[in-house]
Amino acid sequence: MTTVRDIYDFIDSVIPFSTQESWDNSGFLAGDPDMDVHRIITALDITNHVIDEAISEKAELIVSHHPVIFTPLKAVMAGSPTGRMIRSGISAICTHTPFDMSPLGMNKGLYDLLSEPLGLSDSSVPLEETGEGLSVGRIYELEAPLSPEEAAKRAKAALGCSAVRFSDGGREIRKIAVSSGSGGSFVGLAQKKGADALISGDFKHDAFIDSGNEGFTIIDCGHFHTERIFCGIMKKLLSEAFPEITITEAKSCTDPASYIL
Repeated sequence: MTTVRDIYDFIDSVIPFSTQESWDNSGFLAGDPDMDVHRIITALDITNHVIDEAISEKAELIVSHHPVIFTPLKAVMAGSPTGRMIRSGISAICTHTPFDMSPLGMNKGLYDLLSEPLGLSDSSVPLEETGEGLSVGRIYELEAPLSPEEAAKRAKAALGCSAVRFSDGGREIRKIAVSSGSGGSFVGLAQKKGADALISGDFKHDAFIDSGNEGFTIIDCGHFHTERIFCGIMKKLLSEAFPEITITEAKSCTDPASYIL
């Protein structure tokens, strides 16, 4: 039989956990490494709804993007997500920053979604290199320049966003940086590397102020919508490696925020 440890070892072989950022907590975070696995659920976050779904589907393992344990725990209560998983015999493997940086992960997934709508070239340069040829985000040339508003509209449609916030840099976009999740810290770096705009999520107020002052466009597509592609990518990787296991994307993996438009 295939065990949780086997799944972990496979993921580690293609998206090494050793590449994670120093502040991250990726890897095998809860459960029994020797548990036989018949069903896996992939999810962006391990929420109570995702755990309910795993229990209902009789899944032994959840493979998520965000760590179910991020900051050190001093106690684990029975009703917490970690406590519920352990009580229910469900293990957790979380891939976070290794997946963000992997050429098999977020970079490829976002390019596949945005390349045609935005007209991205098939070549790129790293936004921020982290060693071993890995990068958090990429910078692409556009086949034809776009206005900030048009780029924001196309990104919104391509990523299926409920809403998009953007700052108008006041000039056409010819080079665009793309980074998943929270990309606010990359605004200065994207400018320094010659990009006219940055697509990411979770930009703070000051990023909009600064980018407007500096003639740079930021397009905030949200953390969830720039990373939900994880579920499908991980399902495909695992399905090809373990065809005997039933692998599904969590139906309860939805945007945690609601919007009034």
